[in-house]
Amino acid sequence: MLLSTIAVVITVVVGLILFNHKIRLSSQWRATVTPLASIIGSGFLIVAPLLHSIMGKWALLGMIVLSLFAYSIGGVIRFNIKYAEKYIASNEESKIAKLEVIGQWFLGGAYAISVAFYISLFSAFIFDRIGVTDLTIIKLITTLILLVIMIIAWRRGAKGLEVIELYAVTIKLAIIVGVLAALLSYDISTGTEWFQHNPISSLGLIETLSILGGMLMVTQGFETTRFMGGQYSVTQRIKAVKYSQNIATLLYVLFIGLTCPIFLTFPIVELNETTISHTLGQAVWILPFLLLIAATASQLSAALADTIGGGGLLKELIKFSLSTNIYYMLVILLAIALVWSADVFQIINLASKGFALYYLVQTIIASLLLLKQPQKNLGLWLKFLGTIFIIILLILIIGWSIPAPHS
Repeated sequence: MLLSTIAVVITVVVGLILFNHKIRLSSQWRATVTPLASIIGSGFLIVAPLLHSIMGKWALLGMIVLSLFAYSIGGVIRFNIKYAEKYIASNEESKIAKLEVIGQWFLGGAYAISVAFYISLFSAFIFDRIGVTDLTIIKLITTLILLVIMIIAWRRGAKGLEVIELYAVTIKLAIIVGVLAALLSYDISTGTEWFQHNPISSLGLIETLSILGGMLMVTQGFETTRFMGGQYSVTQRIKAVKYSQNIATLLYVLFIGLTCPIFLTFPIVELNETTISHTLGQAVWILPFLLLIAATASQLSAALADTIGGGGLLKELIKFSLSTNIYYMLVILLAIALVWSADVFQIINLASKGFALYYLVQTIIASLLLLKQPQKNLGLWLKFLGTIFIIILLILIIGWSIPAPHS
């Protein structure tokens, strides 16, 4: 009861702080909220059981490696906001401008895949709470939810989306901090050993790295700043990438670290969408209910955001004289097809490949722009070598990443 009280009190306190009008109305915070909502909405509920099940006591190292790789890609996005956008605007027929269009096609597809993930995860948490286990019923209702989202996107478009994201991410941040406080209290009070638990099954290094690469999607979201130029300045967007990644990395690393003792006491026996809820519920009874609220707030808003983002991208790319609403429908139809043909972990892997393709194009653009710089010093060549290294890793993710086994 004490740990549950700590979780609730900390959640309320953090929520009140974040809802303070000075923070809520801050232009920089609003710019940061959009990428942050996407990053922590992408996989916060699934990343812990995924990493602990395949890496055991090395799960924290896996999260750090994944976060550092995502941060390096964030550096590419920041570079392109500062240099590529200006170059493309004045050289619309250049190879770099054509590469940008190709990247947007990949991103549009990745958005549709991520919508399927968000709503599948949302449904899993809801139906787990009410005891529904029939997979056909779950997929039917998930399809209905996706159709409702399509209607919302059709009728409302992007209007008011930022407000929804602001409240959703504030609620989720408050809950996450409350959950972290409860986990820390649990770890200290029980005195359980750290970094001693084993994965579900013993995997080789190559297979483990292949699954880790297939989890890139859980760090995705910072790239949304590339499409916020009409609302925020270059400086604000560059800061938004950095701030959102810093906050998300801190939360992810703390979460993985603080759950290590719990997964030793309550080992994972099967890996599915709601493993984290069941496991944390055995330690602190209130946590599954807080996570349910977090799932509801974040997955719905993220799905709506990516439906609108994906539809908007497709309209720009296809350039037919059709209503934007038609493109929202295309995104939702692809998401529905995925819901019926793949499980959550397969969808995560597909989304990771989609976002990796977009990041690959962005990194190639950055490397080409570096070569165009008139003065080439040691720092520039080091940056260029860095982009080549990122390109190689992204190609490996696209070609060889695999989903975690769903049990």
